[in-house]
Amino acid sequence: MACLIGGVASYQVGASIAKALFPIFGPVGTVGLRIGFAAIILLLVWRPWRSVSLPGTLKRDIALYGVAMGMMNLFFYLTIARLPIGIAVALEFLGPLALAISGSRRLLDLFWAAIIVAGLGLLLRPGSSGASLDPLGVFYGVLGAAMWAAYILTGTRIGGRLSAPQTATLGMTVGSIVLLPCILSAAPVAWHHPHALLSAVFVAVCSSAVPYMLDMMAMRRLSARDLGVLFSLDPAVAGFSGWLLLGESLSGWQCVGISLIIIASLGNVLAASRPKSETIAEIMEA
Repeated sequence: MACLIGGVASYQVGASIAKALFPIFGPVGTVGLRIGFAAIILLLVWRPWRSVSLPGTLKRDIALYGVAMGMMNLFFYLTIARLPIGIAVALEFLGPLALAISGSRRLLDLFWAAIIVAGLGLLLRPGSSGASLDPLGVFYGVLGAAMWAAYILTGTRIGGRLSAPQTATLGMTVGSIVLLPCILSAAPVAWHHPHALLSAVFVAVCSSAVPYMLDMMAMRRLSARDLGVLFSLDPAVAGFSGWLLLGESLSGWQCVGISLIIIASLGNVLAASRPKSETIAEIMEA
């Protein structure tokens, strides 16, 4: 659990810093640089080519995991370009939330899920100015939610068959290949903005290299349903980091929504007396 919470915090702080780079690289260029640099850093550190050859089914799962990772990040950056980070993450959390509900087997689990839904509903209310949300931003957020769910499903399928650093490195490499057009679009601009390029490298470490390794460590120990519930902390962390680093304000009702999400997440996880939830593989086989 500590690995996942640490990954959530690192990712959202990095996302807030990345949004400040949008005026220079744009959301597409920023996500390309972030994923590209993260892949290079992980490849240099872990050198996965030294490991034994992988079976075909594992190669397929890693490829799907990397594609989901790359597209999830692309849609997320397109979303936060049009919406506050806290609201964008709340929209994309619909993917993990769907997994959390689908894996529920007890009435108490459904109660916590209902609290999370209520919190998300309050987060998505118009701000204090009454302005409505950007429709295209909402659309990107829904696509990101689907990719987030796919990221969790493919990550849990890999499970303990490969170490967390190797999985994150190979997945990030696949993601960088998927986002190669984004990387190429930002390269000429990066040449003329070396200080912004250094910031992009920092974002790559903070939002990719660190959190995805921590995610994989958590995926080796937690079920997809538990991962979905724990990821509900993302909107709260995102809302706080957006306020602290970017000055993005939320209405009073949206702050109440964040509080409900935190309460529901902690309530579910701290119910230590419940039996371990089924893994997603067990649910699919049932």
